[in-house]
Amino acid sequence: MTPQQYAEVAAQILKDRAGKLGDYQELYENLAARLNLSFKKKLKPGERFYASDAVKFHIENKLARMDCGEANSDHNLDGGNYFFIHGGLTDESGKQ
Repeated sequence: MTPQQYAEVAAQILKDRAGKLGDYQELYENLAARLNLSFKKKLKPGERFYASDAVKFHIENKLARMDCGEANSDHNLDGGNYFFIHGGLTDESGKQ
């Protein structure tokens, strides 16, 4: 594909997803609020992110999408899997 074709495809994807996920500004403001609450202790200098924190980010992202967009079974399935992965990581490592 040419650079222009990539740009056209990307523009169509944004348009399609706006219909499914809702307004991007509302979505990312919701996600930012969730991340500030969820990771407030991790936002301090010297704090470390663990694999379980990375999975928790995906959980918060799915929840924000559920808040702001249309109902979508993918959010439920992905969200469930992220919770299971988080459980496995924290059960095995003992890390929060």
